[in-house]
Amino acid sequence: MPKKSTILTLGAVALLGCGGGEEGDQPASAPDPATEADAAAPAAIPADWISVDDAARTVTITLVAGETDANNRWNFNGYAHGEPTVVVPVGYTVTINFENRDPVHHHSVGVLAKAASYPLVFDEATPVFDGAITSNATSMTEATAPGGGTGSFTFVASEAGEYALVCAVPANAVTGMWIGFEVSESGDSGLRG
Repeated sequence: MPKKSTILTLGAVALLGCGGGEEGDQPASAPDPATEADAAAPAAIPADWISVDDAARTVTITLVAGETDANNRWNFNGYAHGEPTVVVPVGYTVTINFENRDPVHHHSVGVLAKAASYPLVFDEATPVFDGAITSNATSMTEATAPGGGTGSFTFVASEAGEYALVCAVPANAVTGMWIGFEVSESGDSGLRG
């Protein structure tokens, strides 16, 4: 039976040997979280309300509040509670043409930081990209008017990441009036989820 010190020495040699590799091998670089998210997510699919022009590097989104009865008309194109996610390529110029078909309530939309939950009342709704919000977004009486009011804004999706399209009118976001918005490093575009 080998001595205890021999076994420990052999164990130490085995552990050191497992590191392997040639001299000068470089450690692998840390993966890019944005690229990993793109790779792990299902492919975005086309939607008739999202128009992408790759040659011009533009995206035009037609977003309608209260299009259906879903979530008491507090929805975007019939969606709420974070699903689905609109995906645009990083660096593209994005125009959102917004219409409020809710017959009763004012609504707004802005590209805001994605959050696990949203406040009942926004002290301030600061968009993540300059100009990426409708006017008077937090006002119950001056946001986009019910019954067909419209608004539009344009911004550059300059940084890849996960964000949200949010209605900042009091009580709207907290009750689900938001959907995902992703700026994709891989150039993916469309609707995911």
